[in-house]
Amino acid sequence: MTPNSPSPESVLAALQQEATTRTRQSLTLIHAICSEQHASGNKDFSVATIGKKSSGRGGPSPQAIRNVTGMHYRTLLSAWASYADGATRKPSVRAKPGVADDVLEMIPDAAVRAIVGSFLAENRKLKSENNLLKIQANVVVDRRPASILPASQSSTGMQVVLPLSTLIPMEVEALQHAISDELLKTMGWTVDAKTGRVSKAGYSIFRAGFVTAINKVLDAVGN
Repeated sequence: MTPNSPSPESVLAALQQEATTRTRQSLTLIHAICSEQHASGNKDFSVATIGKKSSGRGGPSPQAIRNVTGMHYRTLLSAWASYADGATRKPSVRAKPGVADDVLEMIPDAAVRAIVGSFLAENRKLKSENNLLKIQANVVVDRRPASILPASQSSTGMQVVLPLSTLIPMEVEALQHAISDELLKTMGWTVDAKTGRVSKAGYSIFRAGFVTAINKVLDAVGN
């Protein structure tokens, strides 16, 4: 067990405080499965393993746990892995450690480490998808004000896409949730209203500009 790390029970209680009834039920199921893993001496608390067991009992599937909305479940898995000296990834598919992994290891709070890890994973996924789109399409993002933008199709045949018009409702909701009072309260985070810096107990979770940048995006898309 990692010193000073919260118990799975306390993490579960914190996550369930502001969760919906359905999410609370799913968290309870995943908690029970992790407890069984620990009792059997199995240290595998990976999304693939726990998600498969959960899906078999009518709970969240591995993909549901990996989604942005599955952040609560990943936090609980991380708490169990820390408590049982286990792992949230299967050793056989563990990626080669990099700078991001080194930074994660420096975060003592298991819950915070899980959240930051999920954001890093999502960032890597988006970068990969972006690279794929660059190969498959010729898209130009025009950053000029909408009042002076030309027609959506230029004379060269290139597609012109307004930067914020590419956001889908699910992505907007994810941004709203990232700075919501619900999440901040659950994770024990505080926000510097002037700089937009997110921190917890003196540790910087997201540097200055994080919250203010998201608010500007949400204002621009009318949310």
